[in-house]
Amino acid sequence: MKNIFLFLITLLSFYSAKSQDTIVKKSGEIVIAKVIEINPNEVKYKRFDFQEGPIYIEMKSNIDKIIYSNGVKEIFSSQPATQTNQVVITNNETPRDYYNRPIIASNKIEKWGLQYRYHNERLTERDLYEILNQTKDKKIVSLVAQAKEAKGMQYLGFLAIPFGVASGIFFLKSTGMFNTSYSNSNRNQYGLNNNDLVLSGIFLAGTITFPIISGVQKAKRNTYNHDAVKLYNEKF
Repeated sequence: MKNIFLFLITLLSFYSAKSQDTIVKKSGEIVIAKVIEINPNEVKYKRFDFQEGPIYIEMKSNIDKIIYSNGVKEIFSSQPATQTNQVVITNNETPRDYYNRPIIASNKIEKWGLQYRYHNERLTERDLYEILNQTKDKKIVSLVAQAKEAKGMQYLGFLAIPFGVASGIFFLKSTGMFNTSYSNSNRNQYGLNNNDLVLSGIFLAGTITFPIISGVQKAKRNTYNHDAVKLYNEKF
């Protein structure tokens, strides 16, 4: 009976030894463990003698090799060990990426020259509007809509180009340059055709007006953006 008992203990010890993983750190420390997960940067494991305990996280750069329970050996790259403390995750917490998470100084949208930045990254205007619209705040969303509308009105400034060309064409036409048989009955004292001169003036007015409208809309757009960001920073 005593021999059978000793045999069972020996068998149990052999089985336990075969089911354990061995983590060999570059510092020389050896950890008997049960490896749970290996990702590109970390190894997650539990201590073999306390498998109901917390989950440990060790940087792969600190590990020399792992000898698995089936005898398979995994040797890690020979990069220098990082001076990072071991992280312990309790069973009640969700594992988090402690090492690759960016450092966020502020959750505010900050002015950055003529643009904005968020979490220390430059924002395009499209990105800015996306963040602001995600708040679902009626006032902020309304300001974004007005900013977009003002941005659309800015494109009126491009009409100054064709209007300027048209103004020049009608002015030249008023001189009779394009028609040598132009009637003199509708010419003024300067020898210019009044009808063409009027059309040239209308197009010239558009050439001057459209850039002004564009500038006003740009100023409104910037104001709406500023007010929306200010309101966002106050509320969120």
